[in-house]
Amino acid sequence: MYCKNCGGQLNENQEICLACGVATGHGNQYCQNCGKPVSAEAEFCMNCGAKLRKSAPANANGTASHVNHEALNTIEQRDLVKAIVFSILTCGIYSIYWFIVLTDEVNRLSGHENDVSGGLSFLLTLVTCGIYAYFWAYTMGNKVDEINGTKNSTSIIYLVLELFGLNIVNLALMQDTVNKTVDQR
Repeated sequence: MYCKNCGGQLNENQEICLACGVATGHGNQYCQNCGKPVSAEAEFCMNCGAKLRKSAPANANGTASHVNHEALNTIEQRDLVKAIVFSILTCGIYSIYWFIVLTDEVNRLSGHENDVSGGLSFLLTLVTCGIYAYFWAYTMGNKVDEINGTKNSTSIIYLVLELFGLNIVNLALMQDTVNKTVDQR
């Protein structure tokens, strides 16, 4: 494994390149597979043929967002007002669909495709009489922070909202994050 910033050799569990001080996985000047220089616009290394993983751009806080960019192409924005109105008009039926789909979308965007799916999350919430929803809210908050590239306490906010029965607010906040992320593609 090689530093994408300076091309220096790295150990598998090394978090920072000792040659340049840049965090592992950041930079677009060298191939992470063979360490040879690459063009910043290149998709593949011309030396070894490896697909190049581009560094996520830094957000306003200067930290890198951890968005699965391949998932961005499969996710469409959802109108928040319509989602809330449909949830109310259908006595919560639409909010079940929204919960399931949004959980899957956040999982894909945050790179946690193999985490508990939206359907299973809904089933576990039913089986545990709502107790699983607290765990769901907390973990989704962590995933939203990963998508935003921040170290906020969004998970605590989501948990408190869930404790007060405001799951629809959690869904709206998550949808807003997904919409903003998709809008930046």
